[in-house]
Amino acid sequence: MADLEQRVMTLERDMSALKERVGANEEDMKNIPDLIKLEFRLTNSQIARLSHDMAEMQGKIEALPRVMADLLVETLDERDRKR
Repeated sequence: MADLEQRVMTLERDMSALKERVGANEEDMKNIPDLIKLEFRLTNSQIARLSHDMAEMQGKIEALPRVMADLLVETLDERDRKR
């Protein structure tokens, strides 16, 4: 009978530990939707910044031929003045 009581106590202890782990897992799982929303917002923010940076870069690239032409004209004018 003592062996049976010992087994029951062991099972109760194991069940208690299992319930604690399940409770902790359930608590962690409650946070998952919030974490997904946070990650989604972060990703959207990064994409928006990247899009803005790409637009700025494209504007600079489109202006580059004019800037190069102006620089070339300046260089040629300076060369002609030195002659």
